Amino acid sequence: MSSSSPKVSVIIPVYNTEKYLPACLDSVLNQTLRNIEVICVDDYSSDQSGAVLTERAKRDDRMTIIRLSENRRQGYARNCGLEQATGKYVYFLDSDDMIEPETLEELSNLANQENLDAIFFDNKEKYESEELKKIYVPPFSLRQGKYRDEVVAGNELLEEFLRQNEWTCYPQRIFWRREFLQENNIRYKEGCEHEDEFFAFVGILTAKRVRYVRKQYFTLRIRPNSVMTSPKSSKNFHGYLMNFYYMNEFIADRGLRTYGAEMGVAIMFNCVMTLYEQFQGKFNLKESFFKEPDKTVYRHFEDYIRLMRGENGIYAMNPSDLEEIRKYRIAYIYGVDLFAQETCQKLEWRNVLIGGFLAPEAENAPSVLMGRNVLSIEKTELPDDAVLVVSTKAGVLKDVAAMLAKKNLHVVNLTVTAPSWETEHDARSRRID
Repeated sequence: MSSSSPKVSVIIPVYNTEKYLPACLDSVLNQTLRNIEVICVDDYSSDQSGAVLTERAKRDDRMTIIRLSENRRQGYARNCGLEQATGKYVYFLDSDDMIEPETLEELSNLANQENLDAIFFDNKEKYESEELKKIYVPPFSLRQGKYRDEVVAGNELLEEFLRQNEWTCYPQRIFWRREFLQENNIRYKEGCEHEDEFFAFVGILTAKRVRYVRKQYFTLRIRPNSVMTSPKSSKNFHGYLMNFYYMNEFIADRGLRTYGAEMGVAIMFNCVMTLYEQFQGKFNLKESFFKEPDKTVYRHFEDYIRLMRGENGIYAMNPSDLEEIRKYRIAYIYGVDLFAQETCQKLEWRNVLIGGFLAPEAENAPSVLMGRNVLSIEKTELPDDAVLVVSTKAGVLKDVAAMLAKKNLHVVNLTVTAPSWETEHDARSRRID
């Protein structure tokens, strides 16, 4: 290692990838930018990955090897590497992937010129077999949406990604300023799968100056038995639920009620519910929640499910009402109160597409609620294939009801049957200490 500080620290967690590790290391060590450090964290590999690292480090003193005494998973390994990093910028790469020769030089130059906290970019794929193309299609390798070619705040870029359905949390698609991560104590969550969901979400929401570059700087290897291509299990459910909890706590603590923050949390909960629907009765979903706060999180989730599925309570729904709503392509929710929010969740979990909320006094309502726009009921024209769902404790105001009739909207009124709604809601939404 040269005496001057490296410009970029590349952190690579390594676990049983001896077949792919040489190509990964070649792509990093042969970068056009020479002033780098490469921190490889051997996560207790049982194959020859450790030997590959040792042999390569003898030939290139820019490499540092951290060897763990037990397998701790990627989140822990990346955090270990970040603690050792000394470069001005940090890039996380997986040990079976590769980057283009100019990647680190171009990204570090751009970050330096524009004083960026992070740069987001794209990838291409390398499939190990034709069969894998049928099993796994990575999202948004090259984004097709329209993005501003300028420096923006992180929450603004997240909103642009989400509105165009092109947000991903891949750590290999983000280039970070190390001091930014250190100052804001941004770390990977340890002890759960999908740890990159929380890290990327917190990072982009916290960043003040970011940029998107439409270039495929890294190659994602699609191979058998990887995290991406392996069948999902209860560990994945545990990971999504814990990430939902951590993300929700983060935006609550910061008071973030932006479109990006709300939608990011909503998407994570959709992942939770998708796996719950898929796995209930097949796996013991509780088995991965053996420590705190995991156990408490799962207990609250069980309470949530009981309320949603029970014959009584705030999540009860008349089957005929649901059947009527499903006649339409998209549903809008009347109001912005807690009943409206619960109605949105109730319909979402039954795979009803929600377009947004309609408020009688939109100027006094939040502009975004649960990741969806709040629109003026007086000024908004709904498409013919949309339905307005009304579920309020007090009912629709008379003047609003008259206006709805005049606008000739399709309306379904849900009956609220739970007299103890407030008590149940308070119990459900209680913060976990």
